[in-house]
Formats: sequence, structure tokens, C-alpha cells
Amino acid sequence: MSRTRQESSSALPEKEPWLAVNLSMFFPGIGQIYAGNVLRGWIFIICELFLYCLGGWLFISSTGDTRISFIVLLAAILINIWNLFDAHRCAKKKNSPSFEDVRQSGKDPWLAVFLTRILLGLGHVYGGRIFIGVFLLTIAILSFVFPSTIVGSFIGLLNIIILPFVVYHAYISTRANRELSRRFIKIFSILVIVIPLLISVPTAFFIREFIAEARYIPSGAMLPTLQINDRLVIDKLSYHFQTPKRKDIVVFSPTETLKQQNFNDAFIKRVIGLPEEKVEVKDGKVYINNQPLEENYIAEAPQYKYEPVTVPSGSYFMLGDNRNNSYDSHYWGFVPRENIIGKATKRYWPLNRSGDLK
Repeated sequence: MSRTRQESSSALPEKEPWLAVNLSMFFPGIGQIYAGNVLRGWIFIICELFLYCLGGWLFISSTGDTRISFIVLLAAILINIWNLFDAHRCAKKKNSPSFEDVRQSGKDPWLAVFLTRILLGLGHVYGGRIFIGVFLLTIAILSFVFPSTIVGSFIGLLNIIILPFVVYHAYISTRANRELSRRFIKIFSILVIVIPLLISVPTAFFIREFIAEARYIPSGAMLPTLQINDRLVIDKLSYHFQTPKRKDIVVFSPTETLKQQNFNDAFIKRVIGLPEEKVEVKDGKVYINNQPLEENYIAEAPQYKYEPVTVPSGSYFMLGDNRNNSYDSHYWGFVPRENIIGKATKRYWPLNRSGDLK
């Protein structure tokens, strides 16, 4: 009789607190929606989206503050962590005392799933499968020990491939499989791989294509402002709403002249001459419309002479800050507006020189 009551209570449509936590790991608020707190869940979703967008904009934009962006993104992370506790609490409050008695009387399979997602093998150790757990933990740790090697990359890829199977096995290994949630674990195991891919791949493509991308500096043409191997953030969004300004550091694809010379990689230079302006280089200075340009960022004064030219409409005149060691517009001409990829706004590596670019 007691066993019948226990099975009946475990089959009730109650809410699994650790399942709510697992769902909120996909994105904050989903666990609360599962638990029946729909409004609360949407507040988490909107709040996180706002903080991530604001933090990203502050980091990418030339007018944004990098330090504030880190504070905003830290706040998003802290809210994300709080969201996990909140999802657990919301689900637990929905449950009857009898279900909670059953749930807490043994190992929780959804806690095993949660621990597995934190670190491969932890869920099995929690469920009592020590040998399997230690084996999986060893595999997971090896991927951290050799992160930049072929072995580490292979093990990391293996971790991703086997994750759905390990999640499922961690669940069934607890031997506390409640019938209602048991129907969902196979689907959930697949979602562990599918949902991150559905979120990360399109998001990464959209961000790189339309908002921002990372670039590194391969040469010394922009010294002293940019050094070889500096890592930069390129803002690709701002120029959809404004035109490039003088002294902006921009990345652009090769012009037709450069392509004819077999240059295929993007260039990075500083905007000097704007459309329909007269540009001239003489006596160690750049002149714009016969007025000398103040430049406190160049390595040394230009030691060449460049006869006056008028920049065509819709094009720009680009020079490197390492003025005498830069292959730029004074050699090969102007850059059409459509060739400009974006504006270099931030240096994020090395850390001791990270910050805004000027």
C-alpha cells in the first residue's frame, strides 16, 4: 500500500526544482516559466537581454566606457546565478508536501543532470557510480590541462559529442526516475546540445556580420598607436548611422588597385582626408584644404612629399600612423565608402594596454 501511494505521488504533475534549474541554465527565466511563474520568467529574460545588449554596446562603441561595460556584464552574470536559485525556489513552492517527501527521500536525478552539465562526471559521482564518474572527470580535466594542444582539442570535442549520452546516463544512474520527468530526459539530453547550437551559432554569425568582430594587427604600419599582435574590437554597427570621421581608425577591404597587386586581407589605417577635401603632404605635415593637420599620434613626421589631390565623393584618404613605413593611400589611392568594414574602437589584448583607441 505504501509503495502504491509513493508511486502515485511521484506521478503527479508536480514541478521538478532541479529541472527548473537545468532549464534556466539554457537562458535565465525559462525555469520560472516552467514552474508556472510566467511573468517572473519574462522579467528575467528581458532583464538579461537588456544587460547583455547594454554591456556589449558599451564595450564595442567608441562612446562607451569599457569599465562600465564590465560592471554591466558582471551584473548580468550575478543575476544569472541568482536566477538558478530562484528557479529552484519557484518550482519547489508549487509542489505538494507528499511529492517533496518523495523527491527528497533519495537521489534527485535532475540534480545529477545539473552536476553533469557543470563538470562531466560529477553527476555520476553524486549518483553513486564512482568508477564511471572518476573516468569522466579525468576526461574533462584533461581538456583543461591541455587546452591549446591537438589532444586537448580532441578531448574537448569528445566531451561535447558524448555530453547528451552522459547526461541521460547520469539521470538513470540515480535510480530515482520519477515517471513524469523520465519521459522528458531523452528530449532534454538532445536539447543540451541543440539549444546552445541554435542560440550561439546564429548569434555569433549575426554579431560578426553586422555588429562587431575581433581583429589582430599583423604589421607595424600603425605604430605607435597599434603594435604587432594587438587584438582589437571592430565596431561594424556605428557606420550604419554615421559617416567615418577624420582620425577614426578603420578596417577596410582591399580596393581594386590593391586586389590587382594580390592583396586580399583587410587593411587598418586612420582616416585623414574626407570626401571632396584637398589633401597634401609637405614639409613634414599633412595639409587638409591648405590647413595643417595636428597629429599627436604619428611615429614621426612624414619624410615624403605628396602633391595636392582632391578626395573623390564617397571615398576616403587613409594613412598609417607609422607614416614613413606604411603602405597606404599615398601609394595606392582612395578607399571607397563601401569598402569600409568598421571602426576600431577598443584594444582588448594585451590587458596592460587594453582600453579605448584614439
